Formats: sequence, structure tokens, C-alpha cells
Amino acid sequence: MAIPVRSLLALSLVLGMGSGSLTACGDNDQKESKKLANEAVQAAGQGQLTEAEELLEKATATYRDNHNAWYNLGFVREQMKEYEGAAEAYSEAARVKDSDAMYHYKLGKAYWNSNNISQAQSALERAVQLNARLYGAQYHLGQVYEKQGKPKEAAGAWTASATLAPTFGRPFIELGNLYIKWDKLDPAVSVLDQGRLNVRDGEDLTEIYYSLGMAYTKQGNWDKAIEAYSNAIQTRSSNLDALRQRGFAYAEKQDVENAKKDLKSFVDQGGGGDAFHIQAANQRLFRLSAAQ
Repeated sequence: MAIPVRSLLALSLVLGMGSGSLTACGDNDQKESKKLANEAVQAAGQGQLTEAEELLEKATATYRDNHNAWYNLGFVREQMKEYEGAAEAYSEAARVKDSDAMYHYKLGKAYWNSNNISQAQSALERAVQLNARLYGAQYHLGQVYEKQGKPKEAAGAWTASATLAPTFGRPFIELGNLYIKWDKLDPAVSVLDQGRLNVRDGEDLTEIYYSLGMAYTKQGNWDKAIEAYSNAIQTRSSNLDALRQRGFAYAEKQDVENAKKDLKSFVDQGGGGDAFHIQAANQRLFRLSAAQ
């Protein structure tokens, strides 16, 4: 029976093979691993993710300490939504090069996406420890803390993320919504208003305006709420939540015509498939019509 190559290498150690030969063998493994990894990057760039994954698996099997190959394998598996496999790969990259904050950050994200919350916390905290300016790691760490029922820690992480990257919308949204949940409405308005001024991504911006409208709604500031919801709709016409809430705000102002217009449009567009909110809009429409 043939002896596997790895077993032969182990046997050579026992027999006392010369160190020069071992070094040459190791160098060849590293070169072959790098070659395979480069081919994988090219394949991934052409959208051939399965081929890229296979090449990277060969690269890491050829030379286990090729941390770049492990990192790229994690990235490819992330694109394939194989989050547990991605976490395994990123974990190997971090094993080889523990000082790389990005490896721990990507590992934490992969754990988060595979619903392994405790491991996500450990990896993300390590990433932030190595590089506190990694705003993405701070943002995801906030998600982890919020999931664990640690709102103060979540607020701290999201504040750090928003401070480090003022154009990144997600921490503004999460922090603003957290303050709304706490009924800390003035801080919520302040955070969301800051996000409104800095964020440029349309999806994030429409959510910021919507949350800003919700903060003003809880304050009973109907004019400001309507303005915020209108901006949300202007940013993304598909934001039916903002359309519904603007209709309710108009109703509170006794602006029956605009209230009915928004609520009817919300219902006619299917209400985002949300039966509860469709029913609430229809009930308000009925009351508005009955009052006329």
C-alpha cells in the first residue's frame, strides 16, 4: 500500500533527514501554495467561486500556514454564503497571524452570520483590541452586544463606529433606534440628524430619515415628523413604512385629505406585505372617512 506524502515527510523526520532537504521541501510547498492561491484569486475575479474555493483548499493543504490563502478562502466562502466554512478559514488565518486585526474582524462577522454570538464577540473584541479604528468591527460588536441584551455596551460601540466613519449609515440608524427604544428622544434626534448630514448611501439615508420621523412622532412634533418622512420617501419612493407613518402624522394634524391620500396609497401598494400594518391603515382610513 502506498504511503501518503505527508506520512513520508513525518517518517523522514524520524529517520533524521538533513535539514537542508527539509527546508527545500518547505520552500517548494510555499511556492506551490502561493501559485494555487494566485490562480484562485483570478478565478474568483471571474465569478468562478467553486473553482476558487477548490484551489484555495489545495493551497492551504499544501502549506497550512499560508494565512493569505486562508483569508481568501474565508472571503470566497462568505460570497457563497457558507458562513461556518468561512469562519473556519478565517480562524486559520488568525491562528497563523494573530496580530492581524482584519482577520479577527472577518472571523467575527462570519461567526455573527452563522449565529455563533459568543465566538463573534471574542473575535470582534480581539479585532478592536488590535485596531480600535476598525469602524466595521465596532459596528458589528454593537450588534453582538445588543443581541446579548447589553444596550450600554452596544451604544458605546455604535458611537465609536459613527465617530470613526461619519459617512457609514448603519451605526447612526442602530444608535438612533436604540435611543428611541429607551425614550431618549433628544439624543435620538441629535444622532439621526448628524447621520442625515453625513451619510450618502440611499438605503441608509432613507432609514435615517424614517427613524428621525419616528423620534419626532414620539415627541408629538408632527410637522417635523412629516418633513422627515417626506425626505425618506423622496430618497427612496419604495419606503412604504415612511408613507404609512406620514399618513398617520397627517391624521394627527387633522389634515384629512393628505392623510387619506398617503394611507390609501400605502394600502394600494400592498403595504409591503405586512397584514398588521395594512389593517391599521385601513382602520384609520375608515375613521377618517366616518369623521367627515
